[in-house]
This record gives sequence, C-alpha cells and structure tokens, in this order.
Amino acid sequence: MPLDLASFLHHTPESEKTTVYVHLDEDEIASYEALLVAQTRWRKLYITLEPKRRYLTHTQQPDGEEVEIDFLQDYEEVEAIMEDAGLDGIHDGEQGILYHNLLYLLMNP
Repeated sequence: MPLDLASFLHHTPESEKTTVYVHLDEDEIASYEALLVAQTRWRKLYITLEPKRRYLTHTQQPDGEEVEIDFLQDYEEVEAIMEDAGLDGIHDGEQGILYHNLLYLLMNP
C-alpha cells in the first residue's frame, strides 16, 4: 500500500531531506524537494520528488572544501553511484549506504 508523501517526509530524518534550488534565469529560481537515496564517502545521490524524478549528485572533493552539485543525465552514472554505495557490497574500495528512501520511491512512482 503506497504511503502518502507528507506522511513519509514527516518520518524521514532531516539529514536525508533537502531542498534543491535551481537558477532558471537571472530572476527566477525553482526549488525541488529531494531525498537522499545513496551515499559514499565523497558523494551523495539525491532524487527529486517532482513528478518527473531527476537524480542529483552532491560531491565533496577529498582534498578541498569545494562542493559540486549536478543533475545527472546518464543513468549509468546513477548505477555507478548505487554500486559504490553498496548495491553490490563494497565496490571500488568504498563502502557506502543505500537509504530506505529508495524503497519508498520504488513503491510510490
């Protein structure tokens, strides 16, 4: 039985929720609610909750404080992050985390 989004977000830890702000042009900014679905040591994979789901990466460089945020266009990149996060166990020397949010998204398209 699907769970409504408001109830699910109420019980989701704050660390797994975020709001993504995208500059559409100089004057207009769009915001999207997103959930953390996978995490490795240096990268986080979020998925937006808009009707057309989009994947977003948050990458922290190991030797710096700079953060890169990108929408992914290629699903192979998504699969690689999921593998690194533990879909197939330890991968490329990193151990990551897959979050329960992934199960929610699969059950509530």
